[in-house]
Amino acid sequence: MSLTSTPDRSNPWQTLETRRFYESPYLDMEEDTVLHRSGCTHPYTAARFRVHGIAVVPILCDGSTRLIGQYRYLAKQFTWELPRGSDPTSIPAIETAKRELAEETGLREGKWLELFRPLASPGITDERAPCFVAWELDETEPTAHPEEVLTICRIPFRDAVTAAADGTICDAVSIAAILALYARLLRGDLPQDLLTTLRGQI
Repeated sequence: MSLTSTPDRSNPWQTLETRRFYESPYLDMEEDTVLHRSGCTHPYTAARFRVHGIAVVPILCDGSTRLIGQYRYLAKQFTWELPRGSDPTSIPAIETAKRELAEETGLREGKWLELFRPLASPGITDERAPCFVAWELDETEPTAHPEEVLTICRIPFRDAVTAAADGTICDAVSIAAILALYARLLRGDLPQDLLTTLRGQI
């Protein structure tokens, strides 16, 4: 079977009951009682997000990109990531992406392309993470929030690809966005001016 074949894609689940046991401005935790078409009934715990978490691959005129280093409380480690952020799903993801890139790196305006919207962890959450590439950007001063202690690193895009592949970058959405952009670069499936900027990164 290939990815282009047409297997049965219908929903095999019927929701019998939903019980919400936690809610916050960011997500709701619910337990669904579900019936599978096989006849099995069981509980299904779900984190249903009220926000989308975006990621941006900024490409500068020399083909470099910028990564953000910070200590992540829940992971209990320092991480390198793309510029990231979140907003309620009622706000267009592109607006969130532009604001977060400007706040964290000082990069503004430019040209934008949405790469894709991966599911962050589809077995337990409905969270989607819109990923963008931005180029021909204006450089200004970052305006990150005072509680954000950020380190900004400027590296060639090819080095970001290596870091995504060898585990130096461990944020899953950052890895996905960087490798997705690299795959499109290899295929030549990008706007011509962006391809020209990234020509030396293959």
